[in-house]
Amino acid sequence: MSPILAPTETSKTHRATAIAYGIVCHALFVVGVGAMIVAMFFGMSRSFGRVPTSWSAPTNAMLLVQFAFLHSLLLSPFGATILKRLAPAVIGSRMATTTYAILASIQVFLLFALWTPSGVIWWRATGTVLWFMSSLYTAAWLLLLKAIWDAGLALQTGFLGWWAIANDRSPVYPPMPTIGLFRIVRQPIYVAFTLTLWTVPTWTPDQLAVALSLTTYCLVGPLLKEKRFRRRFGQTFTVYENRVPYWLPWPRPLIHRNDLSFYDVSADWWGDKTRWLRTLQNLVPARFSFFDPIVGDWRGEAVLDLGCGGGFMAEALSKRGAKVTGIDPSEGAIAAARRHAEANDLEIDYLVASGESLPFANDVFDIVVCVDVLEHVEDLKRVLFEVRRVLRPNGVFLFDTINRTRMASFLLVTIGENVIRLLPRGTHDPSRFIPPKELARKLEAADFNVGRFVGMGPCGVNRRFDFIFGLLPTMAIQYLGQATRRSSPLSAE
Repeated sequence: MSPILAPTETSKTHRATAIAYGIVCHALFVVGVGAMIVAMFFGMSRSFGRVPTSWSAPTNAMLLVQFAFLHSLLLSPFGATILKRLAPAVIGSRMATTTYAILASIQVFLLFALWTPSGVIWWRATGTVLWFMSSLYTAAWLLLLKAIWDAGLALQTGFLGWWAIANDRSPVYPPMPTIGLFRIVRQPIYVAFTLTLWTVPTWTPDQLAVALSLTTYCLVGPLLKEKRFRRRFGQTFTVYENRVPYWLPWPRPLIHRNDLSFYDVSADWWGDKTRWLRTLQNLVPARFSFFDPIVGDWRGEAVLDLGCGGGFMAEALSKRGAKVTGIDPSEGAIAAARRHAEANDLEIDYLVASGESLPFANDVFDIVVCVDVLEHVEDLKRVLFEVRRVLRPNGVFLFDTINRTRMASFLLVTIGENVIRLLPRGTHDPSRFIPPKELARKLEAADFNVGRFVGMGPCGVNRRFDFIFGLLPTMAIQYLGQATRRSSPLSAE
């Protein structure tokens, strides 16, 4: 009978095994990629493959087939079973990313190191053209490295699996990639790899065969990957798919303005990896610099956070002592808000509902807070009447929104969405922005006494180069405001 290892000894064995796998994985990765870079630089005219001429074509074809077929097979459910069996059973599933990288590196090495050249060279760049083509080739590889980085370097290189076991934990997989080059196309790794195939400074029949075969794979193979993503990420991937083109940057999908579908798929509302979510959090202090002097003491006040999203304002209100109810039409945002409130022992009542039909009786709230909402609603008049209905007599309505000016449209849509991607493209529809005078008229029509409006906007950047916000002397971009429900009976709508 074999001795039973103590837990500590077992853990040490697993760590040693993981480190050994890691060394093998990264060594093979470097060798495989190196073989590919060198072989294609010389147009597949130099390699170790030396089978007889009569057998070279079928042998080379088999090398191409094994690369494309096994690469996709190993990413299938059946392939996942194989990968788990290539490491000791206890750590096999956690080691899958590492064993996959090992096999993929071997495949790459087999294709590019054992290819049998035809001996025919059609064209070889020289002089200035050689420098130019070499620069293009280098740029394509750097683009591929950037795409791999955006997708998660640890995952793509096999580091994720063995490192997790070496640290006695489960691997933490990155979220679905949507940053960097993934904002431009859904498959930047395949696009960049294709560019490396066609920017080489030497052209041979061999290089053409490899370029045509692997380009075809790069066009078709990602379809299987996206099928897995739909199954794994569901609505998250569907929204992303509708926003970003598949393989080429053009034509881009039609942008649907006032598209708030991304609220449903932003599970990590309270993380710090998503810039637009960090921006929403950075708006909270500026809002309270205006709201706090109006309210004074929030303790015990029944407050409705209308359009609460993931709960940034709702939690800040709760920490000030208010009795907070948050509503939002996004089920995903409400789910995230509930999880975070429970994790931090905050008593906030969250409901899925819209501002046009508030699920509350009349006269139940002392204060309604409505930020980053009014410029998105379908029926502004109806929302304002609903706010008035649920407020108690002399209850306070606090809000912010965006002014309908060319400056606001340029800064928030042209620059914020399309250039620096501070917000997802299509978030705002400039035609829905609301001038202060127009909003004041609508508030009065809804039986409010209109109070003070003040400007708000970016006033600096923090150490992460995210905007921080404050009160401004102009309302040309955004503005905050207050109104008070009149105590008289509401006139007919």
